[in-house]
Amino acid sequence: MPLYVMLGNFTQKRIETIKDLPHGISESKEVFESFGVEVKELIFTMGRYDVVAIGEAPDEEAMSKALLSWGSRGLLRTETLTGFTPEQMVEMVKQI
Repeated sequence: MPLYVMLGNFTQKRIETIKDLPHGISESKEVFESFGVEVKELIFTMGRYDVVAIGEAPDEEAMSKALLSWGSRGLLRTETLTGFTPEQMVEMVKQI
């Protein structure tokens, strides 16, 4: 399945409701799973981004639906990157 890296920043709404974060973590995983997206890693960070997640989705449409569904809550702004494993990158390099 395609790999995605999601970079996120809390909105003011999330900062104001930060004590609800534990519930939000489990709820977000449920939302993503409902679209067939498996969240492999969820890491909270200091610096430019507040959270980094790595997930696998059947396709871009499934990932987009999951992100739009979660984003509609207004708690997180995201930037999403398509990722490749080292094995996938090696295969691509072999073909050029």
